Amino acid sequence: MSRMAKAAKNSGLIFVGRGVERLVRIAVVVVLARMLGARGFGVYSFAFAFAEVFAIFTDAGIHTVLVREIAKDRDSAPRLLGSALVLKAAMAILAWLAAWVAAIWTIPAGEPLWSALVASFLLFISFRVNSFRMILDAPFEAGLRMKVPVVLGVGSEIFSAACLIAAALAHWPIPALIAVQLVTFLPGCVILAWYFFKEVRPAIRFAPREWAGLLRMAIPIGAANVFLIVYTRSDLLMLEWLAGDFSVGMYSAAYKLTGSLTIIPTAIAMSLLPLISSSFEAGDREKIGEMYRAAISLAMALGLPVAFVGIFLSKSIISVVYGPEFAPSSAAVEILVVVSLLSFMLYVMTTTGVAVGKAGLFTAYAVSLAFLNGILNFILIPRFDFIGASWATLIAEGVMLSAGILVLKPVVGLPSGGAALRAVGCAIIASAPLIWSPAHVLVNLFISAVLYATLIFWGRGVTPEGIEAARSLLEPFLRRLKGNESK
Repeated sequence: MSRMAKAAKNSGLIFVGRGVERLVRIAVVVVLARMLGARGFGVYSFAFAFAEVFAIFTDAGIHTVLVREIAKDRDSAPRLLGSALVLKAAMAILAWLAAWVAAIWTIPAGEPLWSALVASFLLFISFRVNSFRMILDAPFEAGLRMKVPVVLGVGSEIFSAACLIAAALAHWPIPALIAVQLVTFLPGCVILAWYFFKEVRPAIRFAPREWAGLLRMAIPIGAANVFLIVYTRSDLLMLEWLAGDFSVGMYSAAYKLTGSLTIIPTAIAMSLLPLISSSFEAGDREKIGEMYRAAISLAMALGLPVAFVGIFLSKSIISVVYGPEFAPSSAAVEILVVVSLLSFMLYVMTTTGVAVGKAGLFTAYAVSLAFLNGILNFILIPRFDFIGASWATLIAEGVMLSAGILVLKPVVGLPSGGAALRAVGCAIIASAPLIWSPAHVLVNLFISAVLYATLIFWGRGVTPEGIEAARSLLEPFLRRLKGNESK
């Protein structure tokens, strides 16, 4: 099996696993939003947004460096991971203490404070953010073998969801709900740790010199991640400050739906990083350009139908998912689905930049994005409330995507403009049933999906390299299907 085919299958596994996780999370979000109401859901969302700001300090970019370095030299894994385990444990403890100090200092006493304090324990055990647990994924991610972490992630998410919903039905207070959600991640963490030590046998040791080397490589990435966390969480934090819990709840309802779609670019990026890193080490610039264009075109082809469905069906989606209380958030959905499309391509762009040694530029991009979004939020939220926060995100991501593509041009070239235009044309044509067909919405969605898939393939809306990667992913399923037909 070629390395590209292996990467495609790995991305497919990640996509399916993360997809199941996100579906479970959405189900939990729907239950909680309906049971807690806009204000209670706002408190719940704010607590996690606050804690996640500190999550980046448990990693500071070290995970990306570990995956990149292990992909280049597999024999270095025991030494690097052994040193990183000790370093990241210390960083997680310090980040947790900082979160408690900041919460006690800035959040008024009561339910919001206790919720934030409990949520801070995600810094150690979360399967969702840059927690200490994340280091256990590194050897599997570098080797393009994510089956174990994905399966355990899905199992942990289902177990956590069942316990959380049971606690919500019992009318437990919000801090207790957050505690249940986090404690139920512990069994999955323990099992993953067992597989990790079986896979690598890390040489755990006190190694200040090696820590300094890891941090030196990670600082540009870590600084970028700090500002990216600030960027992704500043909307909620500024809404809490400028508008209140109700606005946070409305924006969170829309953002959690569209934000869950990041499984698509994440699946692509997690395989792209080790692939481009190894090609960059070998000096194969032509191959890097091919992979970059393939990944960008795949991300855009997958993001376009999401954007069009969200624009045309936002009111129906919000009504079915959250109920009439959250109807105003449909306007935010229409904007944030376009943000998702831009984010799909930004994931590929930033991953490529890190893999080809442009981490410093990545840092500059993240700083600019955070400041631009913060300024736009400050201007737009007082006038337009949570809709203003949505527009701020769209404008900021559009500006930074354009700038990032130009910055990477000398190294990897430009994405395929022809494929992008053809993909947009395919999406416009395929959206016709959603606009004009009188049939049931599910029938129209099916017709549009089949039409889009046909047009995107035959209309060359994806580059040849992207189509080849997709074929590598689908090949096992097609072989299985043919085998069943021959029986």
